[in-house]
Amino acid sequence: MNAFIQALGTIGTLIICASVLPQVIKTYRTKSCSDISIVYLGALMLGMVLLETYCLYVRDFVFLLGNSLSITSTAVLIFFWFRYGGNRMQTERR
Repeated sequence: MNAFIQALGTIGTLIICASVLPQVIKTYRTKSCSDISIVYLGALMLGMVLLETYCLYVRDFVFLLGNSLSITSTAVLIFFWFRYGGNRMQTERR
């Protein structure tokens, strides 16, 4: 039973990690972040950093690795948001 639960956690972690990749790819291709909220990205990053701290404390290495990948992907989106202008692009078009 323990191996089954561990497998569920691993699969869930991989799905969460992969869920942000389409947004990273779309943002890179279109060079636009006008529909992405920086408040959302900041809150998401803060939550993941706090969760990463907890994972280090309890030594949950499966979730630690997955969360590290998610933090990296979110950091890339934040970088793109500043690089491509974020919501400023939308206000400049008006």
